[in-house]
Amino acid sequence: MKKPLALLLLVLCVALPGLAEQELKYMAYNFYSDPHMHETSGKFDSFMIDFMAEKTPLSTYWAMGNFSLDVKSEKTQKAFEGIRGVHGYCGVQNSDRKVGIISFWEAKYKENGEEKLLHAQRIYPEGHSKFAHEGEGTNCIQPFDWASGQWYRMLLHSWDDIETGRTFAGLWFQDVKTGKWHLFSYFNTLLYNSCFIRNVSQFMENFYGGDVRTNCNVERNVFFKNMYVFDHEKKDWVSIHTTTLSYGDGGGKLEHQKKYGAHTFGATEEHFWGLTGGRVEDQAAYEEAAVKRSKHTISQPEKPELGEPKIAKLSLDGKKKLTWDLTEQSTPQLAYRVRAVNAKGKVVFEKAGTRPEVKSIALPAMKSDAFKVTLTIVDVFGKKTEANFETDLYKAATKNVAKN
Repeated sequence: MKKPLALLLLVLCVALPGLAEQELKYMAYNFYSDPHMHETSGKFDSFMIDFMAEKTPLSTYWAMGNFSLDVKSEKTQKAFEGIRGVHGYCGVQNSDRKVGIISFWEAKYKENGEEKLLHAQRIYPEGHSKFAHEGEGTNCIQPFDWASGQWYRMLLHSWDDIETGRTFAGLWFQDVKTGKWHLFSYFNTLLYNSCFIRNVSQFMENFYGGDVRTNCNVERNVFFKNMYVFDHEKKDWVSIHTTTLSYGDGGGKLEHQKKYGAHTFGATEEHFWGLTGGRVEDQAAYEEAAVKRSKHTISQPEKPELGEPKIAKLSLDGKKKLTWDLTEQSTPQLAYRVRAVNAKGKVVFEKAGTRPEVKSIALPAMKSDAFKVTLTIVDVFGKKTEANFETDLYKAATKNVAKN
């Protein structure tokens, strides 16, 4: 133990009567939310939630979505015999830095009688994605500069990629104050005709103790509201305004997994909340009086406010590279379609993709440089917008045609 930390521990033990050094290694309790999804079909393409944390100490994870993917399609079962489920989780953390995270657990299936493992493949951003703690799978953990005391929106979305035919799943964050969206990551689940199923739950976890900055005596909290799913069967948004809140120790039985400290939760008219950590004088008496579980309902609009996709710029350089940008307040791109026609209106090139990070493509060589390009963007909510680019030769050719 480093001397400054040892000295701080000694000071705290003297300053706070009854604070044993052993207690400093324990973690705070977990806080859980189990949303009521009874008004949905149990299948959905999107899950959205607004969240904020004011007390954000180190070694805390705010899981805003624990999810499962449908594996029952005939094509999936044929490709991955006996596969039972694909599960994952996503949210934000404060470890040694502020980060976002999305992870997919590995799934077992059989191939010619031999047991195999299915791992979702990270598409964006590129990079190493394997993890092997508390099980194995693939993930994306990267810096996400979220701020304490500020509202964010998280969107978890699944779609069938038109190029591969596989189901992709991605994560976006929005700064609610500025309206700006950020594509965090997306994966190829390798499944077919899939979507999210059953429930998407939340929890807050103190995943490491042993330090006065991280242990059970440090308070951490979370607020959340505006939960919605886009129902896969109903093809519409469904408001999730009721959840069951609770706390627990995560099932840990070992000494270092013990959880101590305060734990409270509840709801206002507008949001749910949970707080864990903070000293209690008599833990046993506190547990005896504590509320273990309770159901809460808040008021929120029946449908979410979604915004619109907006193209800020569409340009073509001398090498026929078509590039586009969306406005800062635009909803996120999911799909694009580029269509080029010549001066006679004949289609000379067409390309489409469901890749949210793609903002440019190279056009092929054409017989004539007199053409118009139409870019169609479809956002993650299914809304469309278009923009056109006309070459000077196209403008001249169509102008002459109009005169004649």
